[in-house]
Amino acid sequence: MKTDPKSLGRPKKSKDRRIGINCYIAGSLLDAMDEYVAERQRKNKGYSRSDFFNEALEKHMRDLGLLQDEAGDGDEKKPG
Repeated sequence: MKTDPKSLGRPKKSKDRRIGINCYIAGSLLDAMDEYVAERQRKNKGYSRSDFFNEALEKHMRDLGLLQDEAGDGDEKKPG
Protein backbone atom coordinates (compact mmCIF):
# COMPACT_ATOMS: atom_id res chain seq x y z
CA MET A 1 0.00 0.00 0.00
CA LYS A 2 1.50 3.30 -1.09
CA THR A 3 1.11 6.37 1.08
CA ASP A 4 0.46 9.72 -0.52
CA PRO A 5 3.59 11.80 0.25
CA LYS A 6 1.40 14.84 0.89
CA SER A 7 -0.26 12.98 3.75
CA LEU A 8 3.03 13.20 5.67
CA GLY A 9 2.69 16.97 5.95
CA ARG A 10 4.35 18.19 2.79
CA PRO A 11 5.39 16.96 -0.64
CA LYS A 12 8.40 14.73 -1.03
CA LYS A 13 11.67 16.59 -1.57
CA SER A 14 13.16 13.86 -3.75
CA LYS A 15 12.33 10.57 -5.42
CA ASP A 16 13.43 8.65 -2.31
CA ARG A 17 10.69 7.14 -0.20
CA ARG A 18 9.82 8.67 3.15
CA ILE A 19 8.32 6.75 6.04
CA GLY A 20 7.32 7.78 9.52
CA ILE A 21 9.24 6.42 12.51
CA ASN A 22 8.87 6.59 16.27
CA CYS A 23 11.90 7.76 18.18
CA TYR A 24 12.45 8.03 21.93
CA ILE A 25 15.03 10.58 23.04
CA ALA A 26 15.94 12.30 26.30
CA GLY A 27 13.98 15.44 27.09
CA SER A 28 17.16 17.49 27.28
CA LEU A 29 18.09 16.44 23.72
CA LEU A 30 14.60 17.29 22.51
CA ASP A 31 14.79 20.73 24.15
CA ALA A 32 18.18 21.45 22.54
CA MET A 33 16.93 20.23 19.16
CA ASP A 34 13.77 22.34 19.40
CA GLU A 35 15.83 25.45 20.18
CA TYR A 36 17.98 24.79 17.11
CA VAL A 37 14.94 24.08 14.91
CA ALA A 38 13.23 27.29 16.12
CA GLU A 39 16.34 29.31 15.22
CA ARG A 40 16.49 27.73 11.76
CA GLN A 41 12.76 28.37 11.26
CA ARG A 42 13.37 32.10 11.67
CA LYS A 43 15.45 31.89 8.47
CA ASN A 44 13.57 29.07 6.73
CA LYS A 45 9.91 28.61 7.70
CA GLY A 46 9.84 25.10 6.19
CA TYR A 47 12.59 23.68 8.43
CA SER A 48 11.36 20.97 10.84
CA ARG A 49 12.47 18.28 13.27
CA SER A 50 12.40 15.85 10.36
CA ASP A 51 14.91 18.01 8.50
CA PHE A 52 17.12 18.09 11.60
CA PHE A 53 16.98 14.30 12.04
CA ASN A 54 17.70 13.68 8.35
CA GLU A 55 20.71 16.04 8.36
CA ALA A 56 22.07 14.57 11.60
CA LEU A 57 21.62 10.98 10.46
CA GLU A 58 23.23 11.60 7.06
CA LYS A 59 26.24 13.27 8.71
CA HIS A 60 26.61 10.49 11.28
CA MET A 61 26.36 7.77 8.63
CA ARG A 62 28.99 9.53 6.48
CA ASP A 63 31.24 9.83 9.56
CA LEU A 64 30.88 6.08 10.14
CA GLY A 65 31.66 5.35 6.49
CA LEU A 66 28.19 3.94 5.83
CA LEU A 67 27.19 6.59 3.29
CA GLN A 68 29.43 7.54 0.38
CA ASP A 69 27.65 10.31 -1.45
CA GLU A 70 27.22 13.88 -0.23
CA ALA A 71 23.58 14.14 -1.37
CA GLY A 72 22.37 11.09 0.54
CA ASP A 73 20.46 9.88 -2.52
CA GLY A 74 20.68 6.19 -1.75
CA ASP A 75 24.24 5.30 -2.82
CA GLU A 76 25.08 3.71 0.51
CA LYS A 77 28.19 1.72 1.21
CA LYS A 78 27.38 -1.78 2.42
CA PRO A 79 28.84 -2.46 5.91
CA GLY A 80 31.11 -5.28 6.36
